[in-house]
Amino acid sequence: MRVFILISILVISLGGCDQKKVNSNRQNHKAFSSIDSIALITNQIANDSSNYKLFLKRAYLNLEEGKIDPAFRDVNMALDLEPKAPETFMLLSDLYFILGNVDNAISALHKAAELDPNDEQAYIKLAETYLIIKNHSMAQKSADIALSINIDNDKAYFLKGIVFLELGDTAIAITNFRIAANLDTANYEALMQLGSLYQNAGDTIAFKYYFSALNARLDDEFVLFSIARYYQELGKYEDALIYYEKVNEDFPQNKYAFFNKAYILLVENEDFENAEITFQQAINIDPSYVEAVYNLGRTYEAKGLYAEAATKYRHALEIYPNYSLAIDGLNRMNQ
Repeated sequence: MRVFILISILVISLGGCDQKKVNSNRQNHKAFSSIDSIALITNQIANDSSNYKLFLKRAYLNLEEGKIDPAFRDVNMALDLEPKAPETFMLLSDLYFILGNVDNAISALHKAAELDPNDEQAYIKLAETYLIIKNHSMAQKSADIALSINIDNDKAYFLKGIVFLELGDTAIAITNFRIAANLDTANYEALMQLGSLYQNAGDTIAFKYYFSALNARLDDEFVLFSIARYYQELGKYEDALIYYEKVNEDFPQNKYAFFNKAYILLVENEDFENAEITFQQAINIDPSYVEAVYNLGRTYEAKGLYAEAATKYRHALEIYPNYSLAIDGLNRMNQ
């Protein structure tokens, strides 16, 4: 299950309809600097209204601001002035994609590729988009075309890895992820997939890839949690606690790190006082976190505080009726 959860996270980051994710992951042809502003570009357009690149710049800026309609208007102006600019169709695909019009997004990308057959980025974005709609054959074909243009495109190998992983061919998926990671040692997504796959196989080489991912994204929440979780699976509880504490220091709203830390304190260390505190921290973040509520009850039970334990078990049943563990806990209290 771990592997498929990771896949969904990465695919969402590649092409979900969330505006910020699209900006950060799908735009590969930014043509402006951070000091540009919509007002500045508007003044430039007033002085040179025949320059399609100015409209394209303003369209990118409007997109960054989440102003989709103005961005569309500027893209249309750019197309009227220069109908054969591939970068305009690349941006048009992003706009269609944000609106959920995947067919038009794909058509725009095919037009960009037609206008500039040597631009691998259009095919990379096509592979991403086809992957999202589960058209694996076209996703693989698009990635292969990108590789025919640039054999060293690590993103294309990563996307092929996702295709094969979703098709159930783990061995070929790993091969593609490893090529991607070798081509770009900071390819976070490929490194995390490799870490997850090797962890799933019980191979501690997973740590090599997790720590490489941590080098690529210093103090990344997901990497830190993954390292802690694998240490916990291996029974290296002190190492796990170190990394869970690091997660909670840097990301104090991560309820799962508090819960897993508390679980180790309760079950492995029998440190009931600190387990109680830590389960409560998880509950403070999410009062409906039924597993934390139940395990706080277990902690009270271990301390001999049976009335408090029964209260927590009842609370767990309020959150999740028929929660079998809480029912068993109440039965123990009644006995």
